[in-house]
Amino acid sequence: MKFRIIPSKHAEANELLKIQKQAFHSDLIKYKDYHTSPASESLDYFFFRMQHSLHYSIFVDGRLAGGICLVRQTKDHNYLYRIFLGSEFQNKGLGSKILQELEKQLPKVKKWSLDTPKDNHRNRHFYEKFGYKKTGEQQVNEYLTLINYEKIL
Repeated sequence: MKFRIIPSKHAEANELLKIQKQAFHSDLIKYKDYHTSPASESLDYFFFRMQHSLHYSIFVDGRLAGGICLVRQTKDHNYLYRIFLGSEFQNKGLGSKILQELEKQLPKVKKWSLDTPKDNHRNRHFYEKFGYKKTGEQQVNEYLTLINYEKIL
């Protein structure tokens, strides 16, 4: 599978939001986080994030497959606010390749941070295998606690 990561276009917003909602739907049900879940995000807020962050589209074999939202903390620190792929593109080894490519495209970024659900052992293993270290945690509601991670290059 060939993939590309390119800056998102506003014309892709509807499709990206649809993919995002589908990718995070099971988390919405599990964690009952109706205020901050990517699965409950409005199109207006999605547009806002596109305008006020570094937003990328992921294309696989020429098809829109998912997206990435980065928030610049400093000139050399980015927060990986969100990364998502449509279900047909998940579990194919793309995640590692996408993160490696993202780091290659942004060589001035030396510190990366993110958070993921505490009980999502698959995500935690993935990020830890990729070099991220736990730095803390925060409870969102009675069902959801997030683990904070950082990676220093």
